[in-house]
Amino acid sequence: PEIERTARANLKAVRQAKQAVRLATLDQPSQEEEDDTSSPYIMEGEHIEMAESNPPPPPMRTLGDYGQRNDGEIA
Repeated sequence: PEIERTARANLKAVRQAKQAVRLATLDQPSQEEEDDTSSPYIMEGEHIEMAESNPPPPPMRTLGDYGQRNDGEIA
């Protein structure tokens, strides 16, 4: 029970942190629009960096990955 309470508290803290970041990013574009110096390409660059930080999953294994590596020769 104590572990579950701790886990819930941690999840709640993470959820609140994400929400705070989301609200902060929603506030920033309105400030940039007032400056008229914002570029739409800046946001695209940030999305590209986020995509690159997550590596693709490893390829799925096939039956050949579990087979012998001696091409059918007797060892």
